Amino acid sequence: MTTTDPGPAPLTGTAERFRGCLLGGAIGDALGAPVEFDSRTDILRRFGPEGIADYAAAYGGLGTITDDTQMTLFTAEGLIRGWVRLQVRGSVFYPTVVGHAYGRWLLTQGEHVRHGDVPPTGWLIDHRELHSRRAPGTTCLSALREVTEFGRPADNSSKGCGGVMRVAPVALLG
Repeated sequence: MTTTDPGPAPLTGTAERFRGCLLGGAIGDALGAPVEFDSRTDILRRFGPEGIADYAAAYGGLGTITDDTQMTLFTAEGLIRGWVRLQVRGSVFYPTVVGHAYGRWLLTQGEHVRHGDVPPTGWLIDHRELHSRRAPGTTCLSALREVTEFGRPADNSSKGCGGVMRVAPVALLG
């Protein structure tokens, strides 16, 4: 009798999908971290014709995430906290709650929050491994440094893609 491998079991339930999405993004981020700022030519010269196909050294380790995954995790934390607030209090303004989460991320980057109303407690801020600066974008840093009221749009003219890199939790919440 022969058996065939049915492959991975399908993800069921919201929590499993959320976890899978965040893990998949973090894995891709960690694979790309060593070459994030390299040209294609430099990548091929360093890793050969197939390019990067396994974890390589970045930020002091192998399989190390970048600021993009850090921000994705803090986005998720803010959304989860907002959802809990909605269930308990019946109302929430997600931009403020997520803004507070971004303020906590800013603290992990060795920065100070100008707006002093950032709860310094959360699920992520206590993880020492997230207290590592991994090439965050200058627009992101400057926008968060200048926040005077969470929930208001950032005051910059960036045309970068930073928001796209951390938006997955928004879709998952919906």
